[in-house]
Amino acid sequence: MKNTLALIGQVLMVLAALLCFVVVGLMYTKLSFIDTPYLLGGLAFLAIALIWRIKSRSYTDLNKKI
Repeated sequence: MKNTLALIGQVLMVLAALLCFVVVGLMYTKLSFIDTPYLLGGLAFLAIALIWRIKSRSYTDLNKKI
């Protein structure tokens, strides 16, 4: 159950990052500037998802060894 919730959380973080990057891309193509808060938000969501993935994977690897 925890693995399923962790996976759902990771997917939501990646989707939020993609949404932020789409907004940045639209702003850049339409208005020729990058909306910095969305760029930073996208990077933060992506970093959280990656860290969460690495930590959950290392945690499950430790449980398998025991």
